[in-house]
Amino acid sequence: MIVYSKKIIQFIHEIKCTIKSVLSKEIRLKVLGDRFYDRRQEFSYPIKVVIYNNKSMLGYFDSNFYELGFHECLMYTNKEQLHHIIRHELAHYMTFINYGETVQPHAAEFRAFCQQMGWGEEVYQATFCLEDEQNASAIEESSVFRKVRKLMALATSSNKNEAEQAMIKSQQLLLKHNIESKYIDAEDDEKIFLKRIMKQKKENAKMRSIARILETFFVNIIYSRARDSVYLEILGNAVNVEIAEYVASVLQDELDKLWKQAQQSTNLKGMIAKNSFFIGIAKGYCNKIQAFKRGYNSDTKQALMIIEKRLIDAKAMVYQRLSSTKSRANHCRESSALGEQMGCQLKINPAINKSSHGLKHELVVLNM
Repeated sequence: MIVYSKKIIQFIHEIKCTIKSVLSKEIRLKVLGDRFYDRRQEFSYPIKVVIYNNKSMLGYFDSNFYELGFHECLMYTNKEQLHHIIRHELAHYMTFINYGETVQPHAAEFRAFCQQMGWGEEVYQATFCLEDEQNASAIEESSVFRKVRKLMALATSSNKNEAEQAMIKSQQLLLKHNIESKYIDAEDDEKIFLKRIMKQKKENAKMRSIARILETFFVNIIYSRARDSVYLEILGNAVNVEIAEYVASVLQDELDKLWKQAQQSTNLKGMIAKNSFFIGIAKGYCNKIQAFKRGYNSDTKQALMIIEKRLIDAKAMVYQRLSSTKSRANHCRESSALGEQMGCQLKINPAINKSSHGLKHELVVLNM
């Protein structure tokens, strides 16, 4: 996942300064702010840098986001090696600008550009695979996740009181984990994680509905636009991001199933009715969670305020220039009301089993 903290934000700033220096002094391109121009100065391109810790390579260039990624471990390497890796990824960026996606990553065009710049083998080969590691925090995250998963399973009980108590306890467990999180070090430099999900051509009501539901799991949801698609970006601590990703994976299919179920019992049809139904589901589910929160004691409500403040601060740290848009789609009152009713009954039961190839996702959303 992409990762942020106060130290990492500073590291990103240092990398950007190096990138701008290489672009202007070595590649000899015009740089203005966080953008640079091609040799003819006809088009400008962004200087976008992220830090990650989940890939087994030191760096990458993602042409979909015009994004340069660097492994978190590079914060602790020497400057010379870091600068070689930066040049290596910039060479990929420039090769993309010059040739598009028609050439292989390390083909002759890539090597030719490096040679043109006077960069030798120390730049060509300035990336290698890292060994996968599991640390204590990953073990802790799995433990918290398992507990939340069990409570979500109980929340599908036919016993209404048992189901509601399980839902409340799952929310309280996540709340407690966030307050007592061990991601905060001695300098109060908490790590925030980001993961992109739900790639599709454009934003729609289904995506907005899922985004609203995911926010009840103590994460920020941002709409991120790439060259030819839009994503949801989940931002929060590692456990919350993991849970939100799993919930989203099942809701994508389940919302369509619930719409078909609604059509069988009503005369609703058409895109306006369908979109209104999806938004209604999110409203109903979120209203149910808010009702649970109103029953919290004063200490828990105070803790919730702390979590919400952290999410606001994290969002401001990661997205320093965030714009907002409003949807003005037509509305079907009948369909929205039905969706809201079904959203109030929505039960999320993530049944996740480990396999030899990692985690097998078998999430089930039930309605009663």
